[in-house]
Amino acid sequence: MRNNLKIPIIIILSFIVCCSKSVAVPSNLSQASGENKSTELFMIADVNLGKEAGDISLSKVESAVALAGGLNKRFHIVPFSVRDSVAQVIVDQKKAPTAAEIAQNLNVDKLLFLNINRVENMLRVDISMVDADDFEEKSEGSGYALIHFINEKDEKVLYDPSLLSAVQRAVAVCLKDSMMYSNLEGKFNVIPAPAVIIGGIEFIDDPDLYMWDLYSRMAVASYDMIESIFETAKDCREYVIYDIETRDTIYSMFKLFFAENYKAPTKFEMEILSKFQVDYYITGTFRRIKEGSELELGLYKIKDEKLFPVRSVKGILTEDDLYKLRELSQSLTKQLLNIK
Repeated sequence: MRNNLKIPIIIILSFIVCCSKSVAVPSNLSQASGENKSTELFMIADVNLGKEAGDISLSKVESAVALAGGLNKRFHIVPFSVRDSVAQVIVDQKKAPTAAEIAQNLNVDKLLFLNINRVENMLRVDISMVDADDFEEKSEGSGYALIHFINEKDEKVLYDPSLLSAVQRAVAVCLKDSMMYSNLEGKFNVIPAPAVIIGGIEFIDDPDLYMWDLYSRMAVASYDMIESIFETAKDCREYVIYDIETRDTIYSMFKLFFAENYKAPTKFEMEILSKFQVDYYITGTFRRIKEGSELELGLYKIKDEKLFPVRSVKGILTEDDLYKLRELSQSLTKQLLNIK
């Protein structure tokens, strides 16, 4: 089971403060949304939090969206306080405070509707972006991010960095600009990335050859192998990798309580992952041969509840050694996902 990294709360405060500053009201909303503006004015019309994401505060959502716009000055947002004040004025005028009415009063360019969901350690943000002048003109985008941090004092999840990354990815898809954050540094440098599940690695022994200890301990060896794949791939920029704990949580929702990591993927797994809109799947074989054992890893596209090969890599393990197998798994993962 993967342990989330615990860090002192003071390390996160600078992140939150930075986000909070991005929510400041523009000095002149009308001017900011004028004809010659370099940035657009967006308004969060609605935020829907899934059951497992209910502890995410709206202020964190506001900060994440504001910072996503402010990082490259592509857009800024109407703060909730301003939006709600305008809504109250409209109510006082005996009118319905609809999103369209508020947007018109603030001269907003785009309306954002957010759905935020969490499964164990994976966060997903879905954004519908609607043109304020033409509700028929809209775009949609999704963004994933793994949750990495837990407050060491109260064991509560620190959502801020993961929420920002997921929002950035969703916004980039909506704006059809996958590289809009590519010139930024560190964790701010993200691109839209598909979700990947690591599945079982099928162990194929040869009864005519001396049995290796790795094959007699398939459950241990296979789990170590997929954990090694995850640890190697978790910071890959081009993919968002589900950790094993989250994968198993998803399976348990469908009464699949024990994933046999030393067996080939099943049709039932594909049905489950298709329901969760997982894009790719990593699986492979660990086959006993005269030279030792051959490990092959493959990246597959999940479509119509089936696996379609994208690419594969292979290597030979010459020693019956768990640590050597771990090293080989890491090396092949880097080749498979083009990790430098």
